Amino acid sequence: MKKTFIIFILAAWGTVSCAQDTAYVSRDKTTALFFKSAVKIISKPTSDFDVNQKEDALITIKAIDANFKPTRINVQEISTAKIYHIPVEYSYGRAGRRIDVDGAAPLTVRVIKTADYNYSAVVTQLTEDKRKDVVDHDKTGGVKAWVDKLSLAGNRIFLRLDIRNKSNLPYEIDFVRFYIRDLKTVARMATHEQEIVPLVTTLHKKTSIAHKQEIANVFGFHRFSLSEDQALNVELYERNGNRHLYLQIKQKDLDDLKTIKPARQQSANTLAANTL
Repeated sequence: MKKTFIIFILAAWGTVSCAQDTAYVSRDKTTALFFKSAVKIISKPTSDFDVNQKEDALITIKAIDANFKPTRINVQEISTAKIYHIPVEYSYGRAGRRIDVDGAAPLTVRVIKTADYNYSAVVTQLTEDKRKDVVDHDKTGGVKAWVDKLSLAGNRIFLRLDIRNKSNLPYEIDFVRFYIRDLKTVARMATHEQEIVPLVTTLHKKTSIAHKQEIANVFGFHRFSLSEDQALNVELYERNGNRHLYLQIKQKDLDDLKTIKPARQQSANTLAANTL
């Protein structure tokens, strides 16, 4: 019995597998996977992808066809026999990234713990009234977006994203993406960035903005900081369209954060965050 158990453990050790973050690809951008040591590709996806091993620890992925179902590639680390199952999906907006697989230290978002606050009241306060303290704006195809009301409450940083549609064509939001990246990036096939996910959002899935309509959505994040050569990028993508919007929040903008002091939580009920 003991011998059988040992054999089972040894067999399991040789087939350790790890799930990884999704590698988003497109036909126009190359996504790069950097590993901490030499690897080999043990299974490739369909012919919809161009997968190449550029170096012992570098694999690049690019889409040939946009019409495919989400899939994955399997990569094995030569020294440890560890297998990485890397999901692959098509997304023009999120493609072209540098992904450090198991080992590289990403930029850290420091979480500062404080007493609980009534964040629902914060969201209500930021949603009301007109736009003010605009940080950045962008427009294309009759659609315009603003980042405004950058605020601090407890251990959360909040911002409001206003979107207005003056075109006759409805604007349907595919997704809003937030990530930290250096302001000055070297011209490479992929960039090193850290995507951050809102803890609180009022944006609903399949939100559509009609002609002459304007909406305001609030997003809340763990408290973070930026260096002078970094920016928090906000990207807004249209579903089945090309009217994408790009905005930035820089370190100097965080210096002007408006502090909100809401009432402390009186119950266990909290604002339920909608998933993007």
